[in-house]
Amino acid sequence: MEEAKELVEKGFLTSSCCPAFVKYIEKHQKDMLEHKSHNMSPMAYLGKKIKEREPNAKVVFIGPCVAKKSEILRPEVRPYVDYVLTFEELQALYDSRDIILSELEEVEFGGASGFGRVFARSGGLTEAVRRALDEQEVVGFDLKPIMCDGIEECRAALLKARHGSLGGNFIEGMACVGGCINGAGCITHSPRSRGEVDKYGRSAGDLGIKDAIDQWEKK
Repeated sequence: MEEAKELVEKGFLTSSCCPAFVKYIEKHQKDMLEHKSHNMSPMAYLGKKIKEREPNAKVVFIGPCVAKKSEILRPEVRPYVDYVLTFEELQALYDSRDIILSELEEVEFGGASGFGRVFARSGGLTEAVRRALDEQEVVGFDLKPIMCDGIEECRAALLKARHGSLGGNFIEGMACVGGCINGAGCITHSPRSRGEVDKYGRSAGDLGIKDAIDQWEKK
């Protein structure tokens, strides 16, 4: 929701959810920094919300991204996220405790929109921004997204933007090919991963982004 608002306000934006993409801009495309979204990543933003509600909570982010380990060292993120574990590290923790996931009861996790659930694969952020613009009833703004699948596509898009030949107004930057679902901290790197994420997204039904936010605020 916030990134969609910022996009409309500025007219051109690069995403801020992938810390490796953000770091690439900071190191190699510094003249594009003014276009980087000022919104924190979903990890940091949700950590902030948790800390506001439960100041003494310990926030642990578990995911496929190794770059998140350096992101939590950033001054603007450090207050909100205490630890980062990759899926590989979580599996090692399970193994050390002799926990076998397939033997445990599966419980449905609710409260998240399908758009939030598919953030982890290439194109998911763009779909969420498009939906957010619709839910905010934005008129007179034409979303022209450039979905960068891997750091090489990110580099090419940023170079085109610098020279005014991009042809888009929103760059979704994902450093890993396929998105976070192919992150270095994943246990598997399977072509089926995208399909599984999409299936999980559809299981949220017709819950919208604003609906999901409202549910969180009421808890």
